[in-house]
Amino acid sequence: MPTMSVQEQKLYAAIEELADRPAPPSAIDADDAIRRGHRVVRRRRVARGATGAVVGIAAVAVAVSVLPSHGSSGAAGTGAANSSTKATPQHPSGPGTDPLTLSGTFGWLPTNVANVGYSLHETPNQVQAVARGDQVLPSSDTPMIWLNIYPKGTTPTLGQFAGGNTQLRVNAPKVNGQTAYWMTESASDPTNAGDTWLRWQSPDGQWGELHAYSLDTPDITTELLRVAAGIDFAPHSVPLPMSISGLPKSAVTVEADLDRPSLSGDGAWDLALILQVGGATVQISVDPGTQHSADSGTCKTANGLTACVLVTSPGGLPTSLAKGGAAGILDRITLLGTDPANWTTAVVQQ
Repeated sequence: MPTMSVQEQKLYAAIEELADRPAPPSAIDADDAIRRGHRVVRRRRVARGATGAVVGIAAVAVAVSVLPSHGSSGAAGTGAANSSTKATPQHPSGPGTDPLTLSGTFGWLPTNVANVGYSLHETPNQVQAVARGDQVLPSSDTPMIWLNIYPKGTTPTLGQFAGGNTQLRVNAPKVNGQTAYWMTESASDPTNAGDTWLRWQSPDGQWGELHAYSLDTPDITTELLRVAAGIDFAPHSVPLPMSISGLPKSAVTVEADLDRPSLSGDGAWDLALILQVGGATVQISVDPGTQHSADSGTCKTANGLTACVLVTSPGGLPTSLAKGGAAGILDRITLLGTDPANWTTAVVQQ
């Protein structure tokens, strides 16, 4: 296994410490925080060629040339305050496809979870909207909202929580006049000891789901119901701060994350893409500023942003990309600056 940087060692130690903590009162502990923390380390390992990090890439790939039409099974979480923020992404137009396209996003949010990011991972077409507080992961104290929109025609069922306890349905007040219910392990506690789940239907019958935890609020139910009422079920393509041209149509997106704030704790946001291009794995990272670590790969800075490319198994790149390698792929990237108004949904351009 490649040697980890000092930053990675600290992050990995924090993740393992979190994993070893006793479980909280609810059935679900900090699994989401641990998973996302591990992914920060894994992204660097993938790019540096750790074989264990790329197992199952074919099983989790999502075609770049086909936009995901919806989110799939997942969760959402929320934090609490009495004031609100609007978190609807913009929709620049243009030719190309966007790896972060989902069936709905947040409208109203409490101010302490105003950082809305997006994540495609693990399952084809699974794109989730994530709202969280200013603390970076891994931390079980970071207030978070996970939003999942189920595909039209799909009715979610009850099962078991991650800890093995049975999920129970407790009816909730209607959301925009439609059916809603809490998922909990105790019928006497709809908010599930603060690890709170809410499902509801949109006016056209599509199901949404919120998963909320670490919410410093005296009234979780009121907050979550208001968040649910403001969810926009319309398709959204998330603008990103870059575009890339000239990739073969066979390229697939393995993972895409727009995190706010940066999971490393040193920026307002960061973007990470992992692509399978021929027999090679290509990691692209984009961050505000001009700094990057020594192991970030081949990098360039433009318009206040830094992009870096790392390629695993460069010999597996298609002929059109093999000669230029990481530098050639980097030349195909256009950086669009720090102002989100200039970002684009035409991310992958053939």
